[in-house]
Order: sequence, then structure tokens, then C-alpha cells
Amino acid sequence: MKLKKHFLVILLSVFFSTNTFSKEPIKSCDELLSDNQYEDALKTKKGEFKSTFCHGKVNLRLKNFDEAINNFKLADKLSKSDTDHFMADLLIGMTLKEAKRLDDALLHFKNSYSHVKVNKLFKRLYLVEMGETLILLSKHEEASNVFLEAYTLAANDEERAANLDRAAFAYALLKNYTKAIEYELKANLAFDRTGLLGEYAESGINLALYYLEANDLASSERTLLKLEKFSRENGGMYYLAKVLFTQSKYYKKKSNIDLSKSKLDEANKIANDIGAEDLKTLFSIN
Repeated sequence: MKLKKHFLVILLSVFFSTNTFSKEPIKSCDELLSDNQYEDALKTKKGEFKSTFCHGKVNLRLKNFDEAINNFKLADKLSKSDTDHFMADLLIGMTLKEAKRLDDALLHFKNSYSHVKVNKLFKRLYLVEMGETLILLSKHEEASNVFLEAYTLAANDEERAANLDRAAFAYALLKNYTKAIEYELKANLAFDRTGLLGEYAESGINLALYYLEANDLASSERTLLKLEKFSRENGGMYYLAKVLFTQSKYYKKKSNIDLSKSKLDEANKIANDIGAEDLKTLFSIN
């Protein structure tokens, strides 16, 4: 049920596209990182924020967590703007989270957030990472409150929808499906306004699952039929397979085993046809 998130990837891309390109005649660290040439990327010189930050990203990708943290700390010292500082500081917390040092990561995000004053973008990003860390710590109620606080800082429908979706997910983990449905419904409407078809479909599937868990079978069926029509008309075979898989769960709950199997077989066929290995794995273990 977890929604795929793209905001940080987009932020990093925009951030680095606006920085000065390396003056070195050879490939820069960022160029080598983009080409997955990690060893060569780490051989490039540090000494300025951009290159040092890049070394941190390489080490994070390689799961060299201590080295990545040291790189981001040095990048922070080399920062010459609030944006540079916040980026380095945010990545320190994310590295702690990736290293499973969850208590340290949560403390870092909370301390950092307390020092952010007027920058709404980074305040929201700190809150989002705080919320994700709280989920990993099974502090779901606190996580839902943090995601809703992040929602108040959102700059557009995409950010609002993403925060509402994560709040709904946290409530679902608490088995509070009334709240999960309330916020996922709002998220789905917001995603619809963005025109992001994949995110809209994913959110709709989550909504149908929450209805199913709440034993609101009529709403679950209605949502799934709407999503099936949407996926078929928009050529979204990946999400059509996920919708059919969810319909299989719906019919299983209604004890219609034959129709449940039929939907699952169709979902598996689509997954095989489009080579979606993640879906084949999902369908095999659920």
C-alpha cells in the first residue's frame, strides 16, 4: 500500500541542474554517479560543496554509511547557502535512516526541524522524513500527525496528495480504517487534480483496500470497477494488473473463489506480458 515517492529525486535533480558545472575537463562526480561508475566517482577530487556532496551520495548508494555521513558533514561545512546546508543536513538524517539507526535519525530530523525558520520546503521535507522514520519505529499515530503537519506546508496538489496518502497509510497501520479512508479519499481527489495517472491509480487501489479492511464491500467494489475502467481506457497495464489483483482479494473476501482466481490469473498474465517482475513477486507472496 505504500505510495512511491518522487519529491526528493525531483528536488535533487533541480538542485544540481542549477549549480555551476565542474570546470574539470574529465567527467565530474555527478556525471560518473549518473553513469553508475561509483569507483571512478569516488576518485574525483573533493574540496567544494558540490563534489563533496556527490561523494556522499555515492557512498550512500554503496551503503558505505559512515563514509557518507562524513561526506555530508564536510559538505555542510563547505556550504555557502541555506539550501546547501539544508541539503547536506537532510541527507545526514536520511543516511542514518538507511543505516537502520532509526532513533539517531529521528533525533536528527527533530533537531534539524527545530532550527528551520521560514523555509517551508525544507520544513516539509524534514517532517516527511520524520514521519517515514516514525513508521519504521512503529510509532504510527505520531507518524500520522507529522504527515498531516507536513500537509499544511505543501506548496501544490502533488505534495498535498503525497502527505495525505502517507497519513492514511499510518492510520491503516493503526487499523483505524475510518481515518485511513478519510485521508486516502482526499489524497485520491488531489492526485486526480495533478494529472499524475500512476499516483492516482495507486492511491485508488489503497482506498479500495482500506474499504475492504473496513468491510465496506460496496465502496471497495465501486472503487475497483472505476479503477479498472480507468486503467483499461488509459492503457495503464501495470496498474490494471494491480487493480485485478486487488479485485481478486475482494472476491476472495466474498467467498467467490472462482472469480477471485480468474482475476488473479488475468493479473499474472498481464504481469508476465509486460515483464513486471515486482508485480510477479507481489502476486506470488500475497
